Amino acid sequence: MSRRRIVSFALFAALAAGLFVRLDRSAMWRSSEKRCFAVVAEMVRSGDWLVPRFDGALRLQKPPLFYWAGAAAAKLAGGHSLWTLRSVSAVMALALAASVFAVGCSLGDSRTGLLCTAMLAAMGLFYERGRTGDAEMLLALLVFNALAVFECLWRTRDARLLPALAALIGLGFLTKATAALLGILAPIVVWLVIHDRVRLALRPVVLAWGLVAAAIGLSWYAAILARVPDSRALLSELLVSPFGVQVGRDARHLHELWYYWPRFPMVTAPAGLLLPWLAYEGWKQHFWRDDPRLQFFATSFATLLLAWTFIPQKQMHYLLPLLPLLAVVSGRVLEQRFFAARA
Repeated sequence: MSRRRIVSFALFAALAAGLFVRLDRSAMWRSSEKRCFAVVAEMVRSGDWLVPRFDGALRLQKPPLFYWAGAAAAKLAGGHSLWTLRSVSAVMALALAASVFAVGCSLGDSRTGLLCTAMLAAMGLFYERGRTGDAEMLLALLVFNALAVFECLWRTRDARLLPALAALIGLGFLTKATAALLGILAPIVVWLVIHDRVRLALRPVVLAWGLVAAAIGLSWYAAILARVPDSRALLSELLVSPFGVQVGRDARHLHELWYYWPRFPMVTAPAGLLLPWLAYEGWKQHFWRDDPRLQFFATSFATLLLAWTFIPQKQMHYLLPLLPLLAVVSGRVLEQRFFAARA
């Protein structure tokens, strides 16, 4: 067995240990996790997986994909518990690490993949959310894979990738609605505008698969509207809730414009502390114009960071989908700066 393969196994074993060891020992302290625990418990008890309920009331503010995953984990384990709920996020975190490793390997070789994965493993927010039973890690996995598939589609122009992209967009919407659309579509639109290729998105085959993505994402809403009387008013909150607005109420979680900038490097430390150095490297290399694949992931990171910066509602976990993008950029730049130059 090669040395790099041994290192890969060791790295993923350490990741699994960090995510799963004593997973259910800490108490629930996040309101999102408490809600997810109660909703999944009711799904398992009642057998009604279509209509989420929290303390007997309809819970339609968030799409149900994570609830379904939590209920499926409970069924497989023979009962609902905090461990089964959190294990969904932990498994998604491991899958995200595997996706980062695969993208890193495609950018360079297995060493690049290891460096990218190590950067993700060196982010505190990755473990915090990977050990929390809510939808954030599932969303991060779907957003990153959708962007990775788009990058491959852009590079190869292989239309056979469109079904995968459509499925990831649809499932992302079923995970966290408009937050998923922002995470996936904003970087894609910015990239197309930068390269003056917006017309590619208007091709009939692309529009057709866009309708498939919409059908997947809206399927649950159509079922709810058909089954639950007066659900339209409840669902309307879904369109704006990720941006801090509630129907008939004031905005929540409002913070100053620069809220993320000093905090994000700290919550993603130690890897996040490389952000100033990465910015310097990007400036020195003209934003990696000679490496369009690296440039895409860096552009996606910058786009989402700026987008959430200008949105009034801010919570730190909104930036979770940025972690794999930052890991890929960091690992690739480290490989180019130190290892490739040495070779």
